[in-house]
Amino acid sequence: MTGLACRELAPGQPGGRLAVLAHGLEDSWESWLPLAKQISPQWRLVALDLPWRPGNDYQWRRRSSSALLADALDLVGQRPDLIIAHSYGANALLELLSIGDPRTSQAAALICPLYRPPEVAVTWKIFDRSRSAFEKHIKDSLLSRLSGRAERIGADVVENMIGKAIDRVGPAGFLAVFDQFVSSAAVALGEISASVLVLAGGADPTLSPQAATSLARRIPHASLLIDDEYDHFCYVQRPGEVADRIIRFADALAPVPYQRSGP
Repeated sequence: MTGLACRELAPGQPGGRLAVLAHGLEDSWESWLPLAKQISPQWRLVALDLPWRPGNDYQWRRRSSSALLADALDLVGQRPDLIIAHSYGANALLELLSIGDPRTSQAAALICPLYRPPEVAVTWKIFDRSRSAFEKHIKDSLLSRLSGRAERIGADVVENMIGKAIDRVGPAGFLAVFDQFVSSAAVALGEISASVLVLAGGADPTLSPQAATSLARRIPHASLLIDDEYDHFCYVQRPGEVADRIIRFADALAPVPYQRSGP
């Protein structure tokens, strides 16, 4: 299951702006449907179907996530005005932005990316904490997909489903995330010429407000938005608020031609 595809969620108006959406690990393009419904119909919306979707075999890890995201952007057929990316997808986008890849946009919204400030050492304590956070993300992702059905199914059945989901993803899934978290400290954030919105939540166990602030400060043209009530899946649970904040960010930017910073 390493195929790439893109799904048009809204056709937009002729000559209108294009937003591309990139999902996180063990998530799918369908997770963007609630948010897509909250965005003005003037926008054309395309959701990428990336190989780190649920049920994958993790063989795609032979290539970098940024290379796979770049290949998926090729399928869109035109350069986006805005890319909205979540978690693992947000990190892949960060890497592309840092090298000035022409397939990216001049505006990007990163929802709860995985970021390790360079001054944070990689220790066994960090490893154990990351694993606990990863298992919580699997749980929260499943609960967000179940929505109101969780209460009808029953607590015992839901806990059994969560356990099976964690076992299915296994060490390969966790190591993919942990490797991306560790390597994020080396991304050349100062080379990013795009305007970037970093959106974080105080209830997200992965990206602390301190780490989000550190990330935004290292990106030359970054805005930071931290909502204490948001968790890692805020864009699913509160799609109206998140959509409004992202589109207001995009609307505030004057169109500028793409240019790579530096020599």
